[in-house]
Amino acid sequence: MGTPIAREIAIKLGIVDAPIAGSSKIHEKATPYLGGLPLFIGLAAGSYIVLHQGATILPETFNPWFVLAALAIIFIVGLWDDIRGMKPGVKMALLCVCGTLMFYGGAKVGFIPESWGVPGSILTWVLTLFWFLGITNAANLMDNMNGLASGTAIVAALSIVVIASIGGDPVGIGLGLVLAGSLLGYLPYNFPKASIFFGDAGSMVLGFYLSFLGLMAGRLPLNPVDGFDALSHTFAPIIVVGIFVFDTFFVAFSRGKRKINFWWGGRDHTSHRFVNYGFSKTFAVILVWIMGAIFGGVAILARITPGWLSVVLAIGIMVVGIWFGRVLDKIPVETVKIGSSNIREKTFQKQHPQD
Repeated sequence: MGTPIAREIAIKLGIVDAPIAGSSKIHEKATPYLGGLPLFIGLAAGSYIVLHQGATILPETFNPWFVLAALAIIFIVGLWDDIRGMKPGVKMALLCVCGTLMFYGGAKVGFIPESWGVPGSILTWVLTLFWFLGITNAANLMDNMNGLASGTAIVAALSIVVIASIGGDPVGIGLGLVLAGSLLGYLPYNFPKASIFFGDAGSMVLGFYLSFLGLMAGRLPLNPVDGFDALSHTFAPIIVVGIFVFDTFFVAFSRGKRKINFWWGGRDHTSHRFVNYGFSKTFAVILVWIMGAIFGGVAILARITPGWLSVVLAIGIMVVGIWFGRVLDKIPVETVKIGSSNIREKTFQKQHPQD
């Protein structure tokens, strides 16, 4: 219900995404750009309920208000970028602020021993920031075709629900269902045809919340684990979002090899390569969903197996990912020159209808 309302608000306020010739914006007509609003409202409200109900089993140091405040800031940053534009450096700085809020709120990496003291705390903070920055930007980059980011995130959220169920973690289950439910309310309006887009306000909130889930899922009740057994708790949430990580690294290495600026918009992501190979856009998106489900399945296996085997699974899927990335990179992209000095990306487009 919230998505159609957000669409009408976007139209009245002129918050639309217009197609631009020669860019990655290849949709046929201007499309409302406020899909992140109902997503943010749904995640904030649902998270408050889950975290409030789970207060008795969460650590005493956990502060849900820090989490909600960080989520609100991320939404405002993305919305500002959609409407007015924002320099990447400023966005990264504000993301670091939000990651720090999450750290002090208790949502942080949990495998650094407390016995390491201050150096361990600093390392935990740095790794927490790296996690939030990486996954938030990965989800933002993944939002390049109708239903791609939202559908893939639904698969990841449901995988996290399973992992949390295995760990006997009602908070993780609740948070995963909040994300899946919020996205299911949006997906029918964005796939296969789009009447509204996420915009950065939606994709950044999505990535930030996935990062949060990855740090929370399956860690309650708090049973002390160490050594290799702790690795299954660490690797499973990382593998869940593996498709987002894969796409980001694939684009980074591919563009680096072709000396293309990583921060430019382009049509050279995993989904675009599938289209260039000859698949329809709808099927290309479904293929990425299937890849996400494979990562989710491996993550669940990593969670239920001994710690040493979770390491083997993590290494194995990394090796397969590198091999598949090399295969995918052989699907051609065409580099065209616009103006006198700026190089942009333009992929070979098959005769498929535009979104």
